[in-house]
Amino acid sequence: MKKVIYTLSFAVLAASASAQVVSSTQLYVSEGAVISMGQDFENNGELINKGDLHLRQNLRNNGAISSEGNVVFDGYAKQSVSGTNDVVLSSATLETDVDLETALVINKELNYNQGILRSSEKSPLVFASNAKHYGASDYSHSAGVVTKVEADQFEFPLGDGVNYRGFKANSQNRSSLSAEYVAQNPVEFSKELANGVDFINDSEYWVLKSNNEQDVADVKLINTYETNVAYLKKGTWSLSENSSFDKKAGLTEGVRFTSGRGKFIKKDIGVWPNPTQGDFNLKLAGMNDSDLVKVDVTNQDGRVVMRHEGRVSDLRKVYSLPQNMVTTELTVRVINGDEVLTEKLILNR
Repeated sequence: MKKVIYTLSFAVLAASASAQVVSSTQLYVSEGAVISMGQDFENNGELINKGDLHLRQNLRNNGAISSEGNVVFDGYAKQSVSGTNDVVLSSATLETDVDLETALVINKELNYNQGILRSSEKSPLVFASNAKHYGASDYSHSAGVVTKVEADQFEFPLGDGVNYRGFKANSQNRSSLSAEYVAQNPVEFSKELANGVDFINDSEYWVLKSNNEQDVADVKLINTYETNVAYLKKGTWSLSENSSFDKKAGLTEGVRFTSGRGKFIKKDIGVWPNPTQGDFNLKLAGMNDSDLVKVDVTNQDGRVVMRHEGRVSDLRKVYSLPQNMVTTELTVRVINGDEVLTEKLILNR
């Protein structure tokens, strides 16, 4: 313990003119030790922390950090974490506002007591596979981008710096999920509502992204009056069946979602009369009238005998099969974006 105090005191005296502590060698905080760093600290060497290290000013990390103990950010004013290297900590406690200018990785736990931790896509807050957080509230949470490695029923501790607006997400493939909260009206992207959607939240939305193209993420909203999840898909706000997102919903690029009200209407097609003597009606359910779709009728050899393209509102009509066709089994296929719906049709002549 005496050796630790002596090393820190020497560093402070050497940098007193610039009010900054610069360490280019190994700095060791032993187990049980409580050390408070009252000046800006620049680590260009190796910081080994097994005790409690209190940072009262800014941290710049250009070296290596091995922290099995706890690091407390408890300055009297806003602090920053920067440097050429990521900052990796086992445990940390937030007691004031902190801005991340490099990535902060938490391996075990992060305690939100007071203050807002601000991050970005370039400098995210990252929770490792087994990491947890405690105490997130209106007074203390993360604003910006938060990433969870192997996300399993993880509550993202997000907000806008004033209100805590966390949500729970689960990666079915145990992939990494990244999320961000935005306190803005989501209709700035689109005012179009899909069939079955009565309205969506007009004051906030979240963005969720997976690093795995095959991933499916389940979402559960917290502290929202409406529990239905609406997401933006190809310029239209739609309800998410089972509150799940995949690549088709935009999860790989980042899917925008918010709360809403309505009833999920499953896309479906139907033909009647069936069997038919040549003319049949086509039902297109669960689709927006303005959606562009393709309608194909193929025979048993897979050859297209009839094809139409256009808007849903124009393709809900009566179709006439070619006069030279004889009794056979046909397949009616409707292509709506990434979805393909089929229905068997019997021609009886």
